[in-house]
Amino acid sequence: MKKATLALVLLLAAALAASAAESLVRRGSGLRTKPILGAMYELTLAVPESLKTADAKALIEADQPMEFVLVVQSRLITRARFVEATTEGFEKASRSGYVSDRTQAFLDQFAAVEFKKGDAVVMRYADGALATLYRKAAGAETALGSIPDLGLKKALFAIWLGDVPAQESLKQSLLGAP
Repeated sequence: MKKATLALVLLLAAALAASAAESLVRRGSGLRTKPILGAMYELTLAVPESLKTADAKALIEADQPMEFVLVVQSRLITRARFVEATTEGFEKASRSGYVSDRTQAFLDQFAAVEFKKGDAVVMRYADGALATLYRKAAGAETALGSIPDLGLKKALFAIWLGDVPAQESLKQSLLGAP
């Protein structure tokens, strides 16, 4: 069932990405885990074919369409925990030089979201803006907003691909490393 849900999420994300200037291909996918607690979420990175072999810094810096799809794997993920962890991620990204004055606007998009296991967050950068969608496991989708800011995209992508990533093994999985 989990594979079927992930396949559906990836299929829907690919269909939504079709409006981007260049179609996206899956670069890598991996689990964010916590000791004792296990898998928290699965994250998948999709990029243009031209960035299929680019290094992490090039992906962060690129002003090209790309997206992350985050699928909630744990009932422990709540809106408050998501915002807290993402805030910490933005702080780590800033230590690597990736900052944006729009991070709070990104976080504010989740004010009314109630995370449930199997739900997905799609964070898509295209045409100079970061669009965020929230998709319930049951299929209902909500556009949370679109924020024009390449700096925000860089800071967000640096959370997982930066010098101090949320989890090194997840970064390597996103980059397609064994």
